[in-house]
Amino acid sequence: MRTMAAVLATLWMLLVSGLGSAVAWNDTGHQVVAIIAWDNVSEQTRKKVVATMRAAPSDARLASMFPSDGRPLAVRQREFFVRASTWPDAIRGDATYDQPVWHYRDFFWKQENGRVVNLPDAKPDPGELLGQLLRLKGVVATTDPARARDRAVGVAWLLHLAGDIHQPLHCSARVTDQEPRGDAGGNTFKLGTFPNSNDRDNLHRYWDGAVDKAVPRKTNEGTSAHLARAAAAVVNAHPKASVADRLKPGQFEEWCRESVAAAQVNAYPLELKREENPPGAYRVRVSTVALERVALGGYRLAAMLEGLFGQ
Repeated sequence: MRTMAAVLATLWMLLVSGLGSAVAWNDTGHQVVAIIAWDNVSEQTRKKVVATMRAAPSDARLASMFPSDGRPLAVRQREFFVRASTWPDAIRGDATYDQPVWHYRDFFWKQENGRVVNLPDAKPDPGELLGQLLRLKGVVATTDPARARDRAVGVAWLLHLAGDIHQPLHCSARVTDQEPRGDAGGNTFKLGTFPNSNDRDNLHRYWDGAVDKAVPRKTNEGTSAHLARAAAAVVNAHPKASVADRLKPGQFEEWCRESVAAAQVNAYPLELKREENPPGAYRVRVSTVALERVALGGYRLAAMLEGLFGQ
């Protein structure tokens, strides 16, 4: 007879696997960032990161993401690491662990006569992404055994926020006459309706799914196979050597400013219309930008983890 703990763990994994795509990069994007990071850290760092996260408190439901089947331990450790990158989205709504304002840091700007005008004095709800990355890095760096639970949750947040900061619309709030307080990273910019639905897409969600647009999942393709193919596509387009001089270790504000610049240049072209589906050329533009941002996110996350856990 299955125990209640096993039942709860199974229900949790069903919840995680069924997450929608309206969060940060969607699950595909976050997990591809994590795969690239995993592939670029040492074996010692991998083991330490996994062990740290498995010490998370039970009510966080982070450790329950570790696969309990009979596959080799190294395979399950890698899968746990990749899954953990989605944990902060999976616990949305949790009174203890959900932190909605950690996922973004808006820089406000507007367009005037076809040029970008930054608005550094506009600060309505700017978000805490930059401050939390700095704080969490400090938490994870501590060696105090009494902070083991904080470190566990902190690592999962670092895995996730390293992806968030590279999604251009997580650092952007465009101000218009229609949106004088900013467009919340494109959330208020409504697009066309979904197929066979009356629900409208929005610009933020469109960018969240950019990796799936760049590398569409094939019919009957499993999740693991699709993630592996997407990660390979990102790395092939942007091998580490090609961006090695752009990693900027720990320069979180620079990472975020790169993202807002990418949004300013690419997210709002004239051919993009409200309440219409974006044209095909826009999809190509978004996919191209996303692959580079995801690559940088993965390599930068690897460097940060190696600095925290490596020799």
